[in-house]
Amino acid sequence: AVVNVSASAGEGGGLVGNVNRWRKQLGLAEASNEDINKAVTSMDLAAGKATVVELAGTDASTGKAARLVGVLVSQGGQTWFYKLMGDAAVVGAQKDAFTKFVQSVKY
Repeated sequence: AVVNVSASAGEGGGLVGNVNRWRKQLGLAEASNEDINKAVTSMDLAAGKATVVELAGTDASTGKAARLVGVLVSQGGQTWFYKLMGDAAVVGAQKDAFTKFVQSVKY
């Protein structure tokens, strides 16, 4: 599994654009705004709330079953993106550690 952290100014493409980009990476069709908004959850951070999305599909680069946990955090005029993606079992086993990592970040 791979962890990716990035930040973009403003909304960085927004929730729907980023979730649909991640869906494409897992071989999934684009989802509507409504479907994405129903599927996300929130996570408490010291600095407020984060948006969490979990997806499962097939890694477009390997053709193997994969899982993704993505977290979006808006802070200080920018959006931070945290993504854990890879083998479904590995991502499942590391989800709690990944979540604790995201919650530990200071902005």
